[in-house]
Amino acid sequence: MNRSFAALVVSLSLVASSASAGPKEPTGDGKLIKPYEGSTFDSQEDLGFMRIDLPAGAPDTKGDGSSKVETIEGYVTVVAVRTEATKRSTLEMARNYKQALEGAGFKVLFTCSAQEKTCGKHNARPIVSFPNGEEHYVLARGSDPATGDHLTVAIRAAAKHYNHLIIVRHKAMDTNMVKIDAAAMGKGLAADGHLALYGIQFDFGKATLKPESAPVLAEVATLLKDMPTLKLHVVGHTDNVGDFDANLTLSRARAAAVVDALVKQHGIAVSRLRPHGVSSLAPVSTNRGEGGRAQNRRVELVEME
Repeated sequence: MNRSFAALVVSLSLVASSASAGPKEPTGDGKLIKPYEGSTFDSQEDLGFMRIDLPAGAPDTKGDGSSKVETIEGYVTVVAVRTEATKRSTLEMARNYKQALEGAGFKVLFTCSAQEKTCGKHNARPIVSFPNGEEHYVLARGSDPATGDHLTVAIRAAAKHYNHLIIVRHKAMDTNMVKIDAAAMGKGLAADGHLALYGIQFDFGKATLKPESAPVLAEVATLLKDMPTLKLHVVGHTDNVGDFDANLTLSRARAAAVVDALVKQHGIAVSRLRPHGVSSLAPVSTNRGEGGRAQNRRVELVEME
């Protein structure tokens, strides 16, 4: 955990409540963002992988007053805290959250105030009955330095007596629940001529393979050993976040890392594999939301002629 992120975690203290139902303190991603000092923990919901709409812009004054939203996908955690003991206004709490998030390297995407009528109407889980009468809202995005996962954080200083902290971990839905073995890979290649591998994972912004990639690489190696005449292009793909040329270099390096692992760890002849990188040139979904971007970050196998 880097120093700035640790500062966010440490600087805002949490006092656990004595509520008898549910956990007595945050767990998992619920511990990433600490509530305003003097708050007491009330409850936590781990909603799992879902698609949600988060208020992300001022309402269109010519429309029905609905909030502009950003649709994202990820693993969603909602923490509710009691704040009556703080004796602080919602404005003061929201500004402190904003300051702490910026200090931890997060980029603030949107803030609004119900009283100033800069928050549009919204009523979809996990942000319902939005905005509350005293509400101040902060939407920010950053990264978890421990994993490299992107995080979106929505802070609702909804009333003087309670806050909601919504944390969305942007990562692809767990896909290792259904095993894709060498035989399935072979059928996919035979049917389509190419195959996306989402089980091959890299360190954030790097071409270093994560250990959880090993089972998928082993199945690719089995496929190549079972089909000794098969040759493959290994193609790295990125989303469109960041500089195109940098992503082009990264996508090539990631493809080369896959080839290197198959050659050195599994004994596949290097002449049967060619690494390529195409940056964000071949998306399979829109890059306008994190769910689509997660689908676009992938390694594909393409049959050589």
